[in-house]
Amino acid sequence: MLLWILPVSAQSTSAYKIVEKAYNNRFLGNFQAEADMTIYRPTWQRSIGIKTWLKTREMCLILIVSPPKEKGQAFLKRDDNMWSWQPVIERTVKIAASAAGTSWQGSDFTIDDMLNSSSFLSDFSHELSGEEEVEGDLCYKLILIPHPESTTLWDKVIVWISKTSFVERKIEYYDEGDVLIRTYFSDNIKKIEGHYVPLHLEVIPADKEGHKTVVTILDWDYSTSFKESFFSLQNMRRLN
Repeated sequence: MLLWILPVSAQSTSAYKIVEKAYNNRFLGNFQAEADMTIYRPTWQRSIGIKTWLKTREMCLILIVSPPKEKGQAFLKRDDNMWSWQPVIERTVKIAASAAGTSWQGSDFTIDDMLNSSSFLSDFSHELSGEEEVEGDLCYKLILIPHPESTTLWDKVIVWISKTSFVERKIEYYDEGDVLIRTYFSDNIKKIEGHYVPLHLEVIPADKEGHKTVVTILDWDYSTSFKESFFSLQNMRRLN
């Protein structure tokens, strides 16, 4: 990675360590959770019930439990590979890396958001821009620029990381031409097994008035050690 082989200033080194702390705080191995995702539109809203299992950063599984029309759909990440299971047609679909930035189930979250297929730590360079408050939480403000070899679809990301919990409290995603595309917020921070976890997440598109998606974590467990075989194509098809 570029940051390890080129001389960097004290500021950029500090920025890297801040992002690294947030990255390490975000990961909870052998973690499972139940959540509600609500998609808001100007004339309607709908909710999706989700179960998530996480063993390592490279092993993630998501199951849709409601509504009935979507129940049983599942999504798997193993290393750099992603798949979805569509029970209606009884078919497993390989998700291309180029599709990681597309909408997940019609929401404002992307496939990349849900399966953690990219990393602020390794895919971007980091610059500490200052400090600002987000909802009364004093945060480091950092500017992230993707490495040339990165596959991320964002041209720039600005992230506000809490100085106390190292949770990413706010993230702005920019396209080419410095155009703001969407903003992510997190709230209701809870300490779980030494990690600070936001139980309320939302994404708001910049150019679509009345659109947003909210994820609320309802329940979680940190006590089960999953076998690697749990994160397999065969098991993905069996979940219900």
